Amino acid sequence: MSISIDASNELKDFFSAIEYYTIIDLDINYWKESVILKLISVHEEDFIKITTHFQQVLSYYIYQEPEYENYRLNDFAEEDNFLLTESSYFPRGFGKITIKSVDKEWKEIEELSSTTNFYFQVNNKDYFFIEANSVRINGKEYKNLIVDESELKKPIE
Repeated sequence: MSISIDASNELKDFFSAIEYYTIIDLDINYWKESVILKLISVHEEDFIKITTHFQQVLSYYIYQEPEYENYRLNDFAEEDNFLLTESSYFPRGFGKITIKSVDKEWKEIEELSSTTNFYFQVNNKDYFFIEANSVRINGKEYKNLIVDESELKKPIE
């Protein structure tokens, strides 16, 4: 199942437009199968606040660049800024994330894979890949991005 071309283009445009907004909160809730990304920006003396709520999250993958002369994602001072330096929506998927076993006895784990449809990057170094069937942006909801939601199990309330 997929959404309309207009809705897909709206999502693509939105995720391109929010690049370089400041991240004020990122909440990953395993039990509710959700990721909430809160952003803020200033435009002509007005604060623009955006809450992006990824719902029916089927998978997510986070990759942090090795530590060089900067800080790690969870090692920061209160005054540090976190910029959303890239973000995108890919209706048919960004790419397939797979697991390669380093242990011969765990080869069956290689059958797991994910086709993520959302991607964002923090401070040009930390990557977030999300496979979500629904996203709500400041109250506007886009559903059934991958499959009809009736086919999915309900998360823990």
